[in-house]
Amino acid sequence: MVKYQTLVYNHTTTWHDSCVALLSSKGDIISLAAERVDRKKHSGDSRAAYEYLKSRFPEERFGTETDYFKDPNEGLDRTGHHLYHASSVYFASPFDNSGILVVDGQGPERGKLVSTTIWKGDKGKLELVEAPFLTDSNFAAKSIGHFYTAIGAMAGMQHLYEEGKTMALAAYGRPSPIMDFIRKYAFSKEDGTYFVNPDFLYAVLGNTFGQRYYGWKKQLRKIQEIWGEFIKVRGRAPRQSFEEISQEDMDTAYAGQSILEEIVLGLAKRTKELAGSDNLCIGGGVALNGVVNSKIANSGLFKNVYVFPASGDDGQALGKLFYNIHDKKIDVDTQTQTAFYGPLYAKKEIDAVIKKFRKDIKVIGRGDKFVVDEVVDRLSHGEVVGRFSGGSETGPRALGHRSILADPRKAQMRDYINSTVKNREWYRPLAPTVLEDESKNFFEMDYHSPFMLFIGNVIPERKKDIPSVTHVDGTARVQTVNKTQDPEFYELIRKFGVKTKIPVLLNTSFNRRNEPIVESPEQTIEAFTSMDLDALVLEDALIIKRK
Repeated sequence: MVKYQTLVYNHTTTWHDSCVALLSSKGDIISLAAERVDRKKHSGDSRAAYEYLKSRFPEERFGTETDYFKDPNEGLDRTGHHLYHASSVYFASPFDNSGILVVDGQGPERGKLVSTTIWKGDKGKLELVEAPFLTDSNFAAKSIGHFYTAIGAMAGMQHLYEEGKTMALAAYGRPSPIMDFIRKYAFSKEDGTYFVNPDFLYAVLGNTFGQRYYGWKKQLRKIQEIWGEFIKVRGRAPRQSFEEISQEDMDTAYAGQSILEEIVLGLAKRTKELAGSDNLCIGGGVALNGVVNSKIANSGLFKNVYVFPASGDDGQALGKLFYNIHDKKIDVDTQTQTAFYGPLYAKKEIDAVIKKFRKDIKVIGRGDKFVVDEVVDRLSHGEVVGRFSGGSETGPRALGHRSILADPRKAQMRDYINSTVKNREWYRPLAPTVLEDESKNFFEMDYHSPFMLFIGNVIPERKKDIPSVTHVDGTARVQTVNKTQDPEFYELIRKFGVKTKIPVLLNTSFNRRNEPIVESPEQTIEAFTSMDLDALVLEDALIIKRK
């Protein structure tokens, strides 16, 4: 007997990114980010995702009293941004009792703006423990997230939402006077609290992103002096889009990343003291920084650390859904074992798309065993293969369902994929996906990383075996896979391991430059035919190009 109707939510505390439906027939949770549908990165309008879900499920499930979707044009909900971040990670975690640390750029909470909060989760209840620097302003000027965005601008990033690039570039940096300069304006305190000087943010963003995105005017003289001091210490102005990356760019990223790690590790210690738990949940956009997460996991502060796969604002709707499931005591398990919350596509849909593109592609075989064996053979001979399988991943990491795969043993593979396949920056790392029970044979990690949100040192003697997924600093952003979570992907990696003695695959997101990860079969084939990929797995079909 069905105890509940379809619950539909979107994220309405800012304009970002997703829509969620809990379908009453089976209790399945379906999630979809707007950017996956309208093909605009960080599109910030959940209406596209809502309409897409409506098109894929019975119309009568939408528009009822349990449809809580809110059109962003009707105004923003200013009540629970960090509450829903905390809800998403706590209710998805395996913990009954946990400290919860939420760190992001900013979001409305109880009528004010906040960027850092500490919570305690116990027996399905959430308690806000601390919320420093609440403000009535429209900009959280003491935000750690904004601080890291500013670091990216100082290192030559040209757009918002490029924090992942900053983290990657930091590995090429070294200690320099730039770190001493930044530490005057942002640092961790002994009690775990932190300081970010608002003038520093206004100086940096006011001379970079602030003019373009926020409409800021020229800053006061005393603030401009900070910017002038930075240029003097750095020795040159920040890089323009047409200029090559310099050592100063790398050193700036390194300095900001190091200070970010110190600040968030201090907050983790404070969360331990205030919440009194051996478990920690980390949420908010800053939780996508895998280096920070690993610093905390390796610190010995906590027995267990959990990070939600959609830690950014694309997970807000899931947080709202999880909160209401528990609040209303609906009999649905929200503990998140996988990130594959996207809608499924029927075989007839896939066959129709294949038929539509038949002039450009051809199917060379079908069946799970054929596809796995053929893909293993192709990968081991240096081919690059796209993979579309099951529901898409919630969050920004491709975890095998919308991925581009290659052989990690080939040292030149990283440069080839970055430059030729994805047409992106040379310094961007590619991730290893490894069988969970083989992880310790390749990486110095005492914990699992199913969502690719932790960084591990590659065991020194193994670097020669997986050079294309080993970053310049000897680390790797690891995804571990077990048979229960993803049996089909597990089998593919296992058979590759049998053939090559290396049960690791190179894994990167299936998307073209400046586009979101593919969602539908049609988007997948369009991307495949326009990229330098050798073959495509589309569920149980293996496809190549005719030309």
